[in-house]
Amino acid sequence: MNMQKRSNERSIALHKEIVKKLRRNPNLWDIPKKNILKWKKIRDRLSPAFLEWEYILGKNTKEQILFILEDDSEDSIRLRSSSPFTGILSENERKTIFEYYSQQ
Repeated sequence: MNMQKRSNERSIALHKEIVKKLRRNPNLWDIPKKNILKWKKIRDRLSPAFLEWEYILGKNTKEQILFILEDDSEDSIRLRSSSPFTGILSENERKTIFEYYSQQ
């Protein structure tokens, strides 16, 4: 498997786990919004991808956002590469997925 494909598949796997956790625990929806607010405070300006996420989180339904997280379109791949959903998965959850894809 080439590196780009493996990276994309790993990203989808990570975000599928994030989707499962968001469905089970709605309180986790605060994390991406808090991440963006934190990044706004520590950076002079946000990257276009983070601004796009800020818009998506403010204007789309949760189901639309979950779709983006799992979709394999070019836009979803691009957005996942700048995901504000950092902190939803535990280090062990992330490690398990990374180890699996490092062996592919």
